Amino acid sequence: MHPMVRSWCVIAATVALAACPARTPSTKLPEPPDDRALRLRIAQAEARRGAGLTELVELATHGAGTERLLAVRGLGRIGGIKALEVLRQLLRDPDDAVAAGAASAIGVLAGLDEPEPSAELTKELLGTLERVAANHKPLVIEAIGRAADASAQATLVPLLDDKALAEAAALALGRYGRRKIELIGSARIALPVLAQADPARSYAAVYAISREHLVPTEKTATDLAAHVRLAPVLMSLTDEGVPEVRAMAILAIVKHGYVEGARVRLEKALLDTDWRVAVEAVRALAGDKGNDAGRDAVATALVRRFTELERGHLAEAHVVIEALRLLAPHAKRPLVAISVNALATAAAASTAVEGLTYGWIGCLATAALVRASETPDLTFVDSCKLPDHLKLPLVAELVTAGVGPVLARRTAVVGLLAHDDSRVRASAFSALAALWKDGTDRDHQAAILMIAGAIGSRDAIVAGSAIDAAAAFYAAIGAGDHSALDAAVIARARGEGDPELAAALLELIGKQKLAAGAEACRAGLTGHAVRIKAARTCLRALGEAAPPVEVAAASPPPVDVAAVIGAELTWKLVTTRGAISIALRPDVAPWAVATIVALTRKGYYNGLEVHRVVPGFVVQGGDPTESGWGGPGFTTPSEPGSLADGPGFVAGGVGVADAGRDSGGSQWFVMHGRAPHLDGRYTWIGSVRTGQKSADALLIGDQVIDATIVVGPQR
Repeated sequence: MHPMVRSWCVIAATVALAACPARTPSTKLPEPPDDRALRLRIAQAEARRGAGLTELVELATHGAGTERLLAVRGLGRIGGIKALEVLRQLLRDPDDAVAAGAASAIGVLAGLDEPEPSAELTKELLGTLERVAANHKPLVIEAIGRAADASAQATLVPLLDDKALAEAAALALGRYGRRKIELIGSARIALPVLAQADPARSYAAVYAISREHLVPTEKTATDLAAHVRLAPVLMSLTDEGVPEVRAMAILAIVKHGYVEGARVRLEKALLDTDWRVAVEAVRALAGDKGNDAGRDAVATALVRRFTELERGHLAEAHVVIEALRLLAPHAKRPLVAISVNALATAAAASTAVEGLTYGWIGCLATAALVRASETPDLTFVDSCKLPDHLKLPLVAELVTAGVGPVLARRTAVVGLLAHDDSRVRASAFSALAALWKDGTDRDHQAAILMIAGAIGSRDAIVAGSAIDAAAAFYAAIGAGDHSALDAAVIARARGEGDPELAAALLELIGKQKLAAGAEACRAGLTGHAVRIKAARTCLRALGEAAPPVEVAAASPPPVDVAAVIGAELTWKLVTTRGAISIALRPDVAPWAVATIVALTRKGYYNGLEVHRVVPGFVVQGGDPTESGWGGPGFTTPSEPGSLADGPGFVAGGVGVADAGRDSGGSQWFVMHGRAPHLDGRYTWIGSVRTGQKSADALLIGDQVIDATIVVGPQR
């Protein structure tokens, strides 16, 4: 079969054998049918959103074969009242592929819109699970985890004993945790048992355990039994099995409060051969759930990890940087101070560590030592080997933490607010709020005027960061006069056209119970999906009814989707850490891929920095403002996938960043490790074919030197 697997011709990878004859030396496989015209039609209908619903409903209910399956997937991506109604009817379709596809589409719809689960929909999904053949059940189970209520767990738990379905069932239980739905007792008993199975099932079980929604209640006998079984299982998994299981086991240990009991195991994990495991061990021992003994262990391991970095293992920088960030508040501890100082000296003397890595390590180490100093000097950044937009926010962090005399902190914030780079100015807003307790009434008035003015700024970086910081100002003001801040928030919300900024403003109005902002929230019920969702949340917070809103018509993004459908495409990124080759999947996400292709051919990505890195999770770039607030000037329709569409967000999976339904643009991300909760919510566009080590090594400030699109088979 063509390398670009046409999964939705057969609904799921589990039924691929039924669609693809076995390859034998004497039999040539027939070419897959040319369905480009159909896929283009579906893609265009999806992009029109509400205006394309009628066409998709017609194809989903009266089409043939592939037409129905692609249309069903499209309905889930569009969402809304009508789409959900049709999909619920299709759950009873006599064609198993269509019924399972409808379930999958409902799961995607739920992942994008996060509706309240209903008993009726749960019953319908469980009925579909019971009816469809075994090879279609994983898709339905996936959907149950995303859309069903708590009662469906009683059906999922017995499936943990089914070797073919256990992985899907455990991942579904993990999604219950992400949705803040408590696991039932039998699930808590069964998951530790499954965690000791093969790597795939073990990962799924530990993922569910690590994402469990914990409710502080009086423990029952079942709870205590689960607790007794769980701790030793998780501890044993920290040094057994594949790296992703080891890393996930550490996350679960932190989640369930076993850090002190597992300290010996975690200290061993600090020296794990896989950097992702070591990062999680650092977080466990040096983070909020750790203690001083654990932090001393992390400090001791720093030199060892730095040695690995000098040997050319570039991703080791993540372990060192994460440790420095978490140890900084504890730098007065003697062992921590000694290790951080030794690391700063070693980094300065090293000939094997390049500039950006040295800059991050040197600046973070120095910032930590400033915290420990009896006379903190906030001008330390003058000697840091990083550009201003990377190093000056470190000063803002110290001010926010209350490091240094009040006068020095005020002087530092004034300098940040006066900087030419809006990214630096934006970093000062939280620090400005932190100065509130040490200010006079005059200082307070000036600060409110400053943040109110920033909320109204035409610069999205400044406005977005000010809106984010507004919550800290409300907390600082308390029962005082915040009318000027209210006015700034409401005035901007009334006319804001950017979906992400509008959503942030409306959510803030609801959170702060600003009754005067109710009109702005009502007005938000029309327009972009992200804005509508925030408006409904706002109205509920203000005590008003928030009726469901049907999906509005939309215009396709200004890219040539026809040029990518049916094409075999490779996205090649030459970065400051090496080359990355990505196999794109226009069969899954035609609009997102067409956007990547169009922007790449314009040279859009050349020279852009990586602006976000969460070690062990994701690296993100593609923002022309290099701040996280920018995009190409248009948005793309959400195109999440399911089990039927490919591997999704595993290590090397590539996706499109967004702020909610239909708000993606130019920003891309590459996964360091697996993240099942991103599947069905974010648009997956392909996978790294070669260069994962280069992707893993990227730090904030690294660049894409050159991006190109190659058409045709790649080896």
